[in-house]
Amino acid sequence: MNIGWIGAGNIGLPMARNVAQAGHSLTVYDLVKDNARPLLEMGAHWADSPEKASTSNDLVMMSLPMPDDVEKVCFGDNGIINGLKPGSIVIDMSTNSLEMVRAIENKFQNNGIEFLDSPVSGGVEGANSRDLVVLVGGSQNTFSRVESVLKLIGKNVNFCGPIGAGTICKLSHQLLAMAILQIGGEILTLGVKAGVDLEILADSISKGVMGKVPPLGRFYQDVFTGNLKGTETSFYLGLAAKDIKLANEMARKIDVPLTLGNAVEEILIEAMNRGWQKKNFPAIVEIQEERTGIKLRTTKHE
Repeated sequence: MNIGWIGAGNIGLPMARNVAQAGHSLTVYDLVKDNARPLLEMGAHWADSPEKASTSNDLVMMSLPMPDDVEKVCFGDNGIINGLKPGSIVIDMSTNSLEMVRAIENKFQNNGIEFLDSPVSGGVEGANSRDLVVLVGGSQNTFSRVESVLKLIGKNVNFCGPIGAGTICKLSHQLLAMAILQIGGEILTLGVKAGVDLEILADSISKGVMGKVPPLGRFYQDVFTGNLKGTETSFYLGLAAKDIKLANEMARKIDVPLTLGNAVEEILIEAMNRGWQKKNFPAIVEIQEERTGIKLRTTKHE
């Protein structure tokens, strides 16, 4: 299949590589051409604009950082809408806002173009190994036409329902992840300050009913080891702040109160004001550590 691919960043690049390795022909666009160099070396074609990346392709896939980026790529000057023909399919794998996803779908539908919102979860490591979950919203028939391509990106491809359903699932997941990190920081600092050793406290909680799902598993290991400085493979705190903002906006639009969700957003705003945009996302816990005077580091990592 001939595919237009837009966005060759930390997650977009390995996803595109997996698609190209399966034999699909890619036409690639990114703001920074060097980001796409590995794909070009594999035989992908370069496009000077989103429009040119979409021309003559029946499928266009996007992996972009912010909702505004998606809107510009779709409908801005030299946007893909100018290059697509009726019957084409656009898949947005970015984490977008629910409102924008539905607006984009409506505009494309008016031009005879099919649109799926398909955000992914699993990070850069998951993108490299295909250990991603792909959360898809849109038409079931459209999904069936591209399911085989999506399975090249993630081992778990979930069709979530009508347009926007993938975004709802992704934002819900992100809110849960950040809320667990925040409440975990509160609980651990409370227990330590009350007089229990951190390792004993964490082990005891992990063996309880809720700990079997383990909220103190993979991501809290970064807290315990102090692995909070962002790297090229980190999920940045700035992106987490964006996701939680989008989740809370979605809740407000449908009158769902999120007490902890809004509290988490306020903490993330404080982190952004401190310039922590590029920190590893579990660094949210550092604010709770400061407030209590408790460092959540296990003794073997001090």
